[in-house]
Amino acid sequence: MKKPVTKKSVIQFFVFTILQLITGYQLFSQNIDFGKSYINVTKGLNGGTVETGDTLEIRASLVVRSGTYDSCRYQDAVPAGTSFITGTIRVLTNEGKIYKQFTDGYGDDPGWITGSNVTIHLGFNGAAAPATAFRRGRVANSHKPSNFGNTCIMIASFRVRVTAANGAFISSGGGNMTYKNGSSAIATFTFPSNTIAVYTNYSICSNTVGTNALGTEFNGTFGSGRPRNRGSSTNVPTGYTYQVFTTNNPNDYNYGIANNTSTRTNYTTSNAWAIPDASSPTHRVFQLWDIIGDHTGAASPSAGNPPADTAANPNAGYMLVVNAAYRIDSAFQQTITGLCPNTFYEISCWMRNICSKCGSDSNGKAATSSTGPPYYIPTGPGDSSGVAPNITFEVNGIDYYTTGNILYTGTWVKKGFTYLTGPAQTSFTLKYFNNAPGGGGNDWALDDIAVATCSPSMIYTPNTTPIVCDSNILTMTDTVRSFYNNYVYYKWQRSTDGGVNWVDVTAPAGPIVPYWNGTEWEYVSTYIVPPGQTQAANNGDMYRLVTSTTLANLTDPLCSFTDQGSIVTIQVIDCDVPLAAKFLRFTGKNNGTTHLLEWITETENEPLIFEVQKSNDGLNFQLIGIIEGSNNITVPANHYSFINMNINGNERVYYRIVMKNLSGQSTVSRTILLGDENRPLMFLSVINPFSSRLSFDVLFTRAGKARAELVDAAGRVVRSREYTVSQGPNKLELVDTDQLPVGIYYLRVIAEEKTLRKTVLKQSH
Repeated sequence: MKKPVTKKSVIQFFVFTILQLITGYQLFSQNIDFGKSYINVTKGLNGGTVETGDTLEIRASLVVRSGTYDSCRYQDAVPAGTSFITGTIRVLTNEGKIYKQFTDGYGDDPGWITGSNVTIHLGFNGAAAPATAFRRGRVANSHKPSNFGNTCIMIASFRVRVTAANGAFISSGGGNMTYKNGSSAIATFTFPSNTIAVYTNYSICSNTVGTNALGTEFNGTFGSGRPRNRGSSTNVPTGYTYQVFTTNNPNDYNYGIANNTSTRTNYTTSNAWAIPDASSPTHRVFQLWDIIGDHTGAASPSAGNPPADTAANPNAGYMLVVNAAYRIDSAFQQTITGLCPNTFYEISCWMRNICSKCGSDSNGKAATSSTGPPYYIPTGPGDSSGVAPNITFEVNGIDYYTTGNILYTGTWVKKGFTYLTGPAQTSFTLKYFNNAPGGGGNDWALDDIAVATCSPSMIYTPNTTPIVCDSNILTMTDTVRSFYNNYVYYKWQRSTDGGVNWVDVTAPAGPIVPYWNGTEWEYVSTYIVPPGQTQAANNGDMYRLVTSTTLANLTDPLCSFTDQGSIVTIQVIDCDVPLAAKFLRFTGKNNGTTHLLEWITETENEPLIFEVQKSNDGLNFQLIGIIEGSNNITVPANHYSFINMNINGNERVYYRIVMKNLSGQSTVSRTILLGDENRPLMFLSVINPFSSRLSFDVLFTRAGKARAELVDAAGRVVRSREYTVSQGPNKLELVDTDQLPVGIYYLRVIAEEKTLRKTVLKQSH
């Protein structure tokens, strides 16, 4: 596999391919390539955006594929918004290794900086007019650093530190290379412009990820089908040519879309063949590439899917595979429309380095070579993959993110960042650029491209199935939490037809000021269901909170957010006549693989049923069993039991019993917790911020007394209360807090010879 260079993220790559220059009667055939890029040294292998203080390595590549060139020189200027880092003027190999190190001063060696201008004379063959401080050098395709012995690839580089503030832009383009063939005049190639955004490195969404808005290429999955080779893509620019997978294709400048990367001449579903695979014909492209399937829907996201068995599977997923060499344009591009203004979007994809032995060292030795001396010099310890893929994500012509080097691991890795649309922005053009020099390596697979909203999470209280007495008010709250503080507009809605249609029950509100809870931004919205909407006919009505980043977005169903998995459904019951039957005791026992629940009642004077309910969070319960009552008032106590067989190890499970009569009247037992009996005294939840009352749930390890105190910033106890608590979770509250000044308070719970503390925020109504 012979792969001369490539280069760079947003910078145009210039290629002379058999360009004929006529000087007098002489005809010169030339084959010389140039490219310019950068890597973010600070972000390393993880990748990221460029931020203030980051170190960037500016790289300009010179590739001689045939012939000899004199007067080779690189000149550039330190970009505005950065500062030069001393001792970093170098010539690198295409793998990024230091080949020549220079001083900063003029006259010592072929590289120096004067003011903000960097100069590097290129060409280091001692027998062929090498570069000095005073002379530009000569470079031939047979010189070192060599790529497979027939191409010279050298990268002139220097490092800078970003001084521009977040929100600024850095121009990393410009600079030039000079060269000369024979008696022709010295030619100058000027690198095109390029812009880098200095942008907060939000990484990928930490909350809910919304619907993919990419649209094209089967929403970034590249579709599925039986044929191993799908066909070309209109989203891959014309600089790359579509090829099916054969013994030597896709080659440099080529790409394929397949569900199995084995060769068409020797199809296989196994990746166990030797590397290199000397079978005739070989199973592996270039005898070296991994034989894999796509990523979409894989049981293991890192492992991906196995190579498709196209005989047995008529609908295997496809992926894009790129053999990146000379970058003349992006490897993938798409204009996405219908976006929401002032909204954070995760721009991401899954990628995989697919060649473990594609390296070529500076002596021209291939990773598969065992001859020497000189012997092959690995890319790194235990790594002979060669040039690692490094991809830039460009939005509307500006670099926002680089993946960092994607080393060979035999697995898929997710790469991406979060982008904030402008106040009125509804579209952008996304491009993926190859940002690594070519030569041996730089072969990669791409799948599951996504442009999806970063949405908040929602937690409703008292729960998503609250019980309310007929014609009574019901107070509901929703805690909205997000890593980003821009979901600040909201409204409540109600549905009376099972969620088919929704009607606003409050006017749009906002912008509210979220509170930073230490890990996320959050705020609490409260809605009180009036007595007129808690009639018997309202049983099953649904409520939800809708939030958005702008007031206009709140009326757009595509640009507003609600948690579809946590819709509130109210249960209206008749509470006029309480049940005569009462709970005397409710206990549970953890038997390791099962949970035994036991309860005792008295005065059962009518037919009853007992609903056994469980919860993983103590708030949202689901029915797991029904026990019929004894309906026997002649005995002093009725004993019941239930065994939950579906226990996953020592999982934590909350239980409660709902006792109901035939009229729907009910009584709910206390809640107990099994499966984690060794947990210490702790807060389970705190409604924070609070206003007129402070509600909180505490897990107690034993029954007894507890005291709660609310302390102001001066250390004064402003509210307190004593409680008699039971073992397990207990719902507690401090009331009459509406007159307290807005500000920070400290909640203390004293019990079991211990004190719990929690910082809380008092806010106005």
